[in-house]
Amino acid sequence: MAQDFNDYDELLKIFEDEPKKKSSSQSTKKSMADKSSVEKAKEERQKKVQNFDLNLNAPEENKAPHNRGEVYFSNSPKDIKDSIRARSAKESAERAERSAEKPEKSRAVPPPATDTQKKLLKLKALKKAEKEKKRSNKSNGKFARFFKNGNRKTALTSAALYLAIIAFFSVILCVYGIGCINDILALNRSDTPVEVTISDGMTDGQVINILKKNHLIKNKLFCKAFIKAIHITDKPKYTGGEYVTGIYTLTPSMGLEKMLSTAQADFTLSETIKLTFPEGWTADQIAQKLEANEVCSASSFITTLQSVDFSEEYPFLSNLGSKEERFRVLEGYLYPDTYDFYIGENASSVIRRFLDNFKAKWIESYSEEAAKRGMTVDEVMTVASILQKEAADTSQMATIASVIYNRLDSSNFQWLQCDSTETYLLETIKPTLTSSTEDTEKYIRYRDLYDTYSTECKGLPIGPICNPGDSAIYAALHPEDTTYFYFRHDDDGNVYYASTFAEHEQNGRKIANKS
Repeated sequence: MAQDFNDYDELLKIFEDEPKKKSSSQSTKKSMADKSSVEKAKEERQKKVQNFDLNLNAPEENKAPHNRGEVYFSNSPKDIKDSIRARSAKESAERAERSAEKPEKSRAVPPPATDTQKKLLKLKALKKAEKEKKRSNKSNGKFARFFKNGNRKTALTSAALYLAIIAFFSVILCVYGIGCINDILALNRSDTPVEVTISDGMTDGQVINILKKNHLIKNKLFCKAFIKAIHITDKPKYTGGEYVTGIYTLTPSMGLEKMLSTAQADFTLSETIKLTFPEGWTADQIAQKLEANEVCSASSFITTLQSVDFSEEYPFLSNLGSKEERFRVLEGYLYPDTYDFYIGENASSVIRRFLDNFKAKWIESYSEEAAKRGMTVDEVMTVASILQKEAADTSQMATIASVIYNRLDSSNFQWLQCDSTETYLLETIKPTLTSSTEDTEKYIRYRDLYDTYSTECKGLPIGPICNPGDSAIYAALHPEDTTYFYFRHDDDGNVYYASTFAEHEQNGRKIANKS
């Protein structure tokens, strides 16, 4: 029974809670609920619950079988639920009708603001704006924050740091600007010579890059802009300088424009000098004279002589043989004559002056005569260089030429045995070498290529041993017809010829007795 009463209490609680839930839901929508109606509805629900029959004393046959002592009602659970839903709906409708009958309270409309209130509102808005302004200044201004907080020392330090940064970058800009201007004006720049290689077809920008790489200028971007600007002003259609292939000796003290004009072989504003080079001078002797007269340095002249290929411009240089083994590649082709040079002229331009002169002097008949003899230009020039050194004067050259050709054509003479070739080795080649192992090997190689007394040097040497004049070239192409195989000179330059070695020895005794 205790279980049954407990079930009754739970059922009563459900009936009590259901309307409460609905009432609570409705109260959120309707703020004004009638308290007396609620109490009345509660009493009615309690009376209705009490009217339910508890089938506790019903006959056993009318009871449904159970094993757990459940509570049964006269009506079915479904009927009970339907009844509860119907009553709840009816009560909700009644409450809605009662609420609708009550007049809705109108909202109070505030009276219009007075002038005083308006002034107060305006003053309040101004104070709010002032606060916002102060807050903004506090977050955005460092110095304002520092001074507001009373940290004047920190603010002054920050200001000093700011000024120091400005001063630092100002100095950097000034130094950069001075460097840019100095590239153009070359003030207090070094006179240390630097050799640079320039090729045909290079642009101004490419040449300026080479100057920068060799530390001849410091600010290549400014230099490029400067050259472009001055040429756009003077020559709107300017496309770049016409540079000449060569190795140029430049110095930072020359300035940008002078260095570029040097590589362009433009010396129209430079001072000129007239120099004469005798027949028989070597390339090294010519280089020394050019340097002594400030035309170009000896080193740049020799370097250009060895490294620059001039054969495309001058076809007569195309048959020089092994250029790597020749002591001076263009030896023999630096035509001896008097020239006008510019002070500070580049080595490439200087060499072209010699080659242009040789090209003019080597007339068509020379080529025809060389072809008749089955000789190349280089072989003719090699014979001419020996004649230039062996002959005491031009009158002896044709006869000495016959001796050389007789030996070359005879099977009895494998070696020319000309003193001039040995002298070239000892006086021209050897002084350029050191005692190092590498240079010693070079000396041996040059001896076998140039010294006609060496058993390895059969026939003509590998190339000319000096730069001969026109008389020697002509004699090499037009030798006399003799039977001589020997010749020697006395101290006065007189020459003695011989067809046999016995005659040659006899001539030696004559010279000895004469002296």
